[in-house]
Amino acid sequence: MAERPSGLRPKSHQLAVRLLLLAALAAYKGAPSAAGATGEGETTFWVLLHERANLAPACQLPNHDDRGAFVHRRLKEVASRSQAGLRSLLDAHGASYRPFWIVNAIRVTGGEALVRELAARPEVKSIRADRTYRLPPVHVGAAEEARVDTVEWGIDRIRAPLVWSTFNDRGEGIVVAHIDTGVQYDHPALVRQYRGNLGGGSFDHNYNWFDPSHVCSPANVPCDNAAHGTHIMGTMVGDDGMPGPNQIGVAPNAKWIAAKGCESTSCSLAALLASGEWVLAPTDLQGNNPRPDLRPHVVNNSWGGAGGDTFYLDIVQAWRASGIFPAFANGGSGPSCGSAGSPGDYVATYSAGAFDINNNIASFSSRGPSAFPGPSTSRSGPFEIKPNIAAPGVSIRSSVPTNSYSIFSGSSMALPHVAGTVALLWSAAPSISRNIGATRMILDNSAVDVSSFTCGGTTDDNNTWGEGRLDAFAAVERAPR
Repeated sequence: MAERPSGLRPKSHQLAVRLLLLAALAAYKGAPSAAGATGEGETTFWVLLHERANLAPACQLPNHDDRGAFVHRRLKEVASRSQAGLRSLLDAHGASYRPFWIVNAIRVTGGEALVRELAARPEVKSIRADRTYRLPPVHVGAAEEARVDTVEWGIDRIRAPLVWSTFNDRGEGIVVAHIDTGVQYDHPALVRQYRGNLGGGSFDHNYNWFDPSHVCSPANVPCDNAAHGTHIMGTMVGDDGMPGPNQIGVAPNAKWIAAKGCESTSCSLAALLASGEWVLAPTDLQGNNPRPDLRPHVVNNSWGGAGGDTFYLDIVQAWRASGIFPAFANGGSGPSCGSAGSPGDYVATYSAGAFDINNNIASFSSRGPSAFPGPSTSRSGPFEIKPNIAAPGVSIRSSVPTNSYSIFSGSSMALPHVAGTVALLWSAAPSISRNIGATRMILDNSAVDVSSFTCGGTTDDNNTWGEGRLDAFAAVERAPR
């Protein structure tokens, strides 16, 4: 969307904005356990501004480093300029606030009078209550499924080992990231692939690890207090010996970095936005000296909330403009139709549903359609088909703290198979690296079609399976190598 100056809004819109936050304030008063409540008459809320950065020129830049730098610079310029008046007002009030630039928004803590004053400002688009997202349900301790030699069933099912042997491609030269509960960075299946591993037992976590809520102890050292993130990272890149007895990852020669956007099994909106900024331009451990040239190629997001929530959309669009592939879980609220969660239900994201070793869709796998209109109504009706694709997500064995392995089931387990496949694709075909549209087309066209008309769609593309079952070998085979 093109940049535009803030304009005056109708009084009726200003009133609607004020009423929205007044209702939120009323809900929080007397309820200290409610998300965002900070004290008598105060709450934490978000002020969203009208102006948005025009990132379209980024796609025309042939140099990937220039592209990343352009997106980072343009977002910061627009946020700094358009937020100046609001920041001055907040400073004058002595209010507690934190500005963001990847979404043109400010997180504020204050009372009703401040809410009213901010809502009346012409540059303010909307005001929203603070909230927390949760990881999709994960089922632990399922019976171990059959393995092929030392390769996990899900890795074999998408034919990743055939990619390794046929194309000598294990994700070399690609950096994957996730926003999750963290990672046990020195896990035997993950330590070799960590970008912060300098060799000889030395590590540099600058630009490779981010903990915005300062959960980990000791500080600035990667941790995972919920096992979720370590398990997901293992499915993307895990391998304890090349080849070792635990070949759990799709792209075992890719490098990884991580942001702890989820404090535990829940993820604060502030941590998710801060992580979104860090993924676009990683920083040192003090949060300074951003380096967009060190951004990852792919970011896995196995978290989400109810469908139809647009709050994270600007982040996804910024990642895409920068050439970062935005992979999201479709959710674990199936089997009801229309159960796809945000941000996985965005047209701009690529989301995964889950199937089991018998090629049956998992009952928990969220179904579409999306709450958002699709780009075309010719095949699927007025709303976007979701998920985009389905991947192994039941009884998936992967790494967990400490130096161990466990079997989890969930939509969270399906998605890293997709993220790892993108790593294989871009390693084998550098000409499409950071080309989101071309990559999506290859993944779509190489998927194994599965008919399901329960929630709408066609054999080729439906709201249960998306484009079908993920096939990494067919995708790499189709790529312009």
